[in-house]
Amino acid sequence: MTVARTPHSPACATAVVIVLNTPHPATFVPLLVGSSALLVLAGWAASCARPGAPRYPVYWW
Repeated sequence: MTVARTPHSPACATAVVIVLNTPHPATFVPLLVGSSALLVLAGWAASCARPGAPRYPVYWW
């Protein structure tokens, strides 16, 4: 995809669906916060599982 300079279709479709549907903030924001928290917790758990790995998060700002 990099060589052909083409976008990743599922990623483009996700952006198009969000823009065309304009989700209600009461349902979209909690999902966004929850998924962000899940990603941070997964990164933190992965860094704690490996003793020699760098700690996550290294810094916040």
